Amino acid sequence: MDNNIKVSVIVPVYNSAAFMTKCLDSLTAQTIDSMEVIMVNDGSTDGSLAVMRDYEAKYPGVFKAFDKPNGGVADARNYGLKQATGAFIGFVDSDDCVEPAFFEKLYNGAVKYGADICAGNVIEIIGAEDNVHVQDRIKGEGCISLSETPEKVRLCRPYLWNKVIRREIFTEDNLFPYGMYYEDVAVIYGILFTADRIALVPDVHYTYRRLRGDSISNSSDEKAFDVFKACDIIEERAHRLNDYDKIGEVIRWVILVHIFTRVKRAYDDGNKSFKLRFIDRAYSYLDEKFPGWKGNKYYFSNRKNLIFRSKALVKLVFVHCNFLPVKM
Repeated sequence: MDNNIKVSVIVPVYNSAAFMTKCLDSLTAQTIDSMEVIMVNDGSTDGSLAVMRDYEAKYPGVFKAFDKPNGGVADARNYGLKQATGAFIGFVDSDDCVEPAFFEKLYNGAVKYGADICAGNVIEIIGAEDNVHVQDRIKGEGCISLSETPEKVRLCRPYLWNKVIRREIFTEDNLFPYGMYYEDVAVIYGILFTADRIALVPDVHYTYRRLRGDSISNSSDEKAFDVFKACDIIEERAHRLNDYDKIGEVIRWVILVHIFTRVKRAYDDGNKSFKLRFIDRAYSYLDEKFPGWKGNKYYFSNRKNLIFRSKALVKLVFVHCNFLPVKM
């Protein structure tokens, strides 16, 4: 391991030649004084590898290009972790970008508080460039311990890419599951609850791009059902932590959040059959796995969530009625 590398940034790449330059340029502009960028080409069939090789040649020793057969984003991230040598790991998707001081501020926050993870805020662009949503959930700098206050996990957001994570956190139990969607959701809570301390830095943002038409969470793609596999993994990995009795209610809360977020997004889908199947699957899953889920004190303390206690009411509103706007 090269102890001089502060952060290893892993960038999984698949057919990204048309738009990855903006992402990689944002990484060349980083102000941190010791960083490596691990670019993993996941069997692209366009010119992505050539773009990666170009950056590797321009920035030797910093940008490192790796080429592997297609295996999906989880496989690419796991591959990147094997190549990484930094004290901390960061993740950037090839169509996103970061502010110049992004990794410097996160790394300094982790060091300042002796934390295993440091998290920042998020800027989300949905579709058009001017459709910008700033998610400033972190309001002040500080440090939290989820073993003491597990409900504060909501401040961290369930994302990989607004964080730096100490490399040792990625044990076998915290690697990405192969061959499924929502693989990041599946592992992030195990990662967060493995950490002793999590630093929070408010004045730094990751810019995340969500294309309406391409997102499986906004379509009737059958892959959307992988969210239930992800929830299984969240629960299984949480059970292997020492303090499950203390964090169990919070784990069930985040599972409810992920399931009903996707139920809400199904509202906009024009395929009524898909809506019905997804809603039925959501409730049968929860009834089977978590029989007391309707009494979760964290999720249902928010009154707007009370509608989800009734499958019949959700079907009426989300499938048969067209007058209720749903804000995400």
